[in-house]
Amino acid sequence: MSRIQRPERGALIDRLGKETFDLVVIGGGITGAWIALDAAMRGLSVGLVEQGDFASGSSSRSSRFVHGGLRYLGGRHFSLVRESLRERGRLLRLAPHLVRPFPFLLPVYKGGRYSAPLLRIGLTGYELLAGRLGIGRHRMRSRKDLMREEPALRADGLRTGLQYYDAVTNDARLTLALILSAIARGAAAANYVQALSWETAGGHVSAVNCREVTTGAGLTVRGRVIINAGGPWTDELRAMAGGSSILRPTKGVHVVVPRDRLHTESIIAFDWQGRSLFVVPAGRHTYIGTTDTDWKGDPAAVVADADDAVYLTDAANAYFDCGLTSADVTASWAGVRPLVADEGSPAPSDVSRDYEILEGPPGVYTICGGKLTSGRSMAEVLVDRVIDREGQRLSAKPARCRTGEMLLPGAVAGFHRYRKRAIADLVEGWGMPEESAGHLVDTYGTHYVRVLGAAGHDPALLAPIADGSPELLVEAAYAAKHEMVVTLEDFMRRRSDLMLFGAGLKVGAVSNVVDVLAQSLGWDEAEKRRQTETYEHDLAQMTAFRSDVPKVATPNQ
Repeated sequence: MSRIQRPERGALIDRLGKETFDLVVIGGGITGAWIALDAAMRGLSVGLVEQGDFASGSSSRSSRFVHGGLRYLGGRHFSLVRESLRERGRLLRLAPHLVRPFPFLLPVYKGGRYSAPLLRIGLTGYELLAGRLGIGRHRMRSRKDLMREEPALRADGLRTGLQYYDAVTNDARLTLALILSAIARGAAAANYVQALSWETAGGHVSAVNCREVTTGAGLTVRGRVIINAGGPWTDELRAMAGGSSILRPTKGVHVVVPRDRLHTESIIAFDWQGRSLFVVPAGRHTYIGTTDTDWKGDPAAVVADADDAVYLTDAANAYFDCGLTSADVTASWAGVRPLVADEGSPAPSDVSRDYEILEGPPGVYTICGGKLTSGRSMAEVLVDRVIDREGQRLSAKPARCRTGEMLLPGAVAGFHRYRKRAIADLVEGWGMPEESAGHLVDTYGTHYVRVLGAAGHDPALLAPIADGSPELLVEAAYAAKHEMVVTLEDFMRRRSDLMLFGAGLKVGAVSNVVDVLAQSLGWDEAEKRRQTETYEHDLAQMTAFRSDVPKVATPNQ
């Protein structure tokens, strides 16, 4: 984008209550965000509502991979893998600051589930399916190489290994980039606006009755077509109009440990009790995931429990010389996968990761299932179908889909050369630590200049949020002004990774962030205390499996 547009949340909510949109999207996760951007780029008017923060459901609780899903080849899901690999290639070009290649390693042990020849065949097919959008060839690694490069791996029984490349991302910031890009193109999107019921006119669902969560105020959002992209809440939204349940929700948990307790250079994939797990380096931390169990409860209430923590640490201990226990876990995240029910899949891990689009009641389209990686192509298919079925009811003649060609905010062609120059400028010209410089450019891309500009005439905002932390206070100021932050947790958990990989930060550091947010958001002392208490409770829930944490009602809900 050539310019920044500050998303004034109040003005966007005002628009939601006054305009009639071509599409009203319910759900501000990765799928809803792609749909909003796709439709807005085609010239359609778009409204989007999200009951929590953007990406606060499944889309900030993934394994953070942009990949084809190598293991899906075993189930012969070739079309799903091909589509995902090609979308991976597109995302690497469209958002190189948010999506980047990363080495994966498959160690092969004596008596293991998969032999080296079988894995080579699978990886060769994986790379062929990627076509011209592939990102490198796999290679064999000897036992000696593995022991030198990944000394934490258990040596007993290790035969060889295979290294290949997939990609990683910051799932919450990728979703936010899509939302902000859609707003810049005319969409009205707001977080903390909850859909409560439908309205029908002329035999079609024509509006969604909503509640602004922070104030309790009601508003009605009118649209010619309603899109249900509610993720784990899809069935709940369908039930408003008498629709049947279509999901098989499953719970996925990741746990975070200090990197000095489990250090790897690559993402290491291994099989544990019939399930593929991963150990992932993340700066000064490492995370392990993921579980896959059926979930019957409220998606908003999902947390890691003691069994999840033991399962994941035991799995790591089986393949690494690390001796982890639940006491080593500094944070966790748990999410619900909105998978489409498949009667032929008795085990949660066997449920297809493909997606479905359903029509009905008249005026409503539901999209469910799928993967983070394939969100763009899912949105393209959905918007194409809406145009085909509802074109006569739309206010404009839509253009073709262009999301496969458009760089996301902060991206630039030749990003890797740009990154090197930008970091050098920050280190040499600003005297900034290299870790902070790299963090800024990798998080915001070319927009790091705008982030620094948010400091204005207050150089104190250029200080680290905490001693030794690469994150700067100015990031909180920028998020409050330009990234639609409503709560402290929005910034700590989704605009930054401090809640996950900053060990929660010390009380003093959190207090500094609260003060910065309060200046832009108008919090008084009472509100600052409430935000801090709510955040501390949410932080404690991440390790609640180690002790009893009293349950309290979520503020403003």
